[in-house]
Amino acid sequence: MLYVQLTEPQRAELQQVSRQAVGRVALRAQMVLLSDRRYPVPQIAAIHGCGQDVVRGWLHRYQDRGVAGLEDLPRSGRPPKEPLARQIVDAQASQSPRCAGLVQACWTVPLLAAFLAARFHLALSASTLRRHLKAADWRWRRPRLAPASALPHKRDPEAPAKWAAIAAAAERAARGAGHLLFLDECDLHLLPVLRACWQQGPRLRVPTPGTNAKRAFFGALDAVTGAFHTADHDRKLAVHFVAFLEQLAAAYPTGPLVLVMDNVQTHHAKVVQRWLAAHPRVSVLWLPKYAGHEANPVERIWGLLKGEVAANRLAGSLAELTAGARRFFAALQPHPVPRSFFAEAA
Repeated sequence: MLYVQLTEPQRAELQQVSRQAVGRVALRAQMVLLSDRRYPVPQIAAIHGCGQDVVRGWLHRYQDRGVAGLEDLPRSGRPPKEPLARQIVDAQASQSPRCAGLVQACWTVPLLAAFLAARFHLALSASTLRRHLKAADWRWRRPRLAPASALPHKRDPEAPAKWAAIAAAAERAARGAGHLLFLDECDLHLLPVLRACWQQGPRLRVPTPGTNAKRAFFGALDAVTGAFHTADHDRKLAVHFVAFLEQLAAAYPTGPLVLVMDNVQTHHAKVVQRWLAAHPRVSVLWLPKYAGHEANPVERIWGLLKGEVAANRLAGSLAELTAGARRFFAALQPHPVPRSFFAEAA
C-alpha cells in the first residue's frame, strides 16, 4: 500500500499550499496530506472523484520532486484565456436576455458577446462564442416553422414610372431640397413570432395566449437621415393615421415633405385626402401595386422590432409588449436608405 511519510516542515508547507494555491495544485496537496494521515489510495480517489492511478501519480511526483512536482508540466499550445468561459456562456445562454434587463427575447452571438464583455469583462470573438455554444449543445434553429402561402405574381404596369418619381424625390432630399419619408403600418400581436434561436435539448415550444390581442404601430423612415418616427394606437383607423401625419408635419415644419406609401384603404380615406389638401407642401408618392415587402424599407424596421421584442416569448400582457416596443424604438439607431436601394427596386 502506498503512503507518503511527511516531516513536520513538509506537512506545514503542504498545508499552506492547500490553502493558498489555485485550483488543482491545492487538491494535489490535499491528496498528499491525506496519504500522510494513512488514507489509502482508493479512499483518496473517491474523496476527490478521480482515478486511483491519478492519485498514485501525484504521490509519486511529490516523493520525487516535492511541492514543485505538484505543478502542471509545460504543455504544448496556448492555454485558454478564461478556463470558465464555456460554463459562463452556457449559464448565460440558458437565461433570457430579459432576465438581464434587455428588451430582446433571444440571444444572438453579437448580443451575447456584448453582454458578456459588459457584465463579466469576458471578451470572446464571435467564432469562439459559437464554439462554446456548440460544445454545450446549443443549436441555432427555429422553434417551429409555419410556411406562408405565396401570393400570385403580378406587376404594376406603372411601376417604372413610380420608382423613377421616388428616386427623383430621393435625389432632391439628398441635396437638402425637401424631405422623403417612407410610411407603413404594422400590428404587434400578443401571439409570439417564431424566429430561429439557440436551443439546448428538446425543441423549444413557445406558449400561446388564451386570446390574442394586438397593437397598431405607424412608422415613417427618413430616407436621408435614417431617423424613424413612430406612433401606436389600439387600431389602425384613418383618424389615427391623420394624427400621425400631423406628427410628421410638426417634425418637418419647413420645405417640401414627400411621403411614400402603399395603397391600403386607410391611405385613401376621405379624412386623409382632406388633410393632404389642407397641407399643400405635403405630397404623396405611391409604391407600385403588388410590390413585395422588400419594396418598402420600413419593413426591415418592423422585422427588427418583432425579432427583438416579440419573438419566441409570450409577453405577460399587451401593455408589457407595447412598452417593450417603445423601448426598442427609443434605442433604435438611424437606418438611412442606401442609394443602391432605388436602383435595385426599380
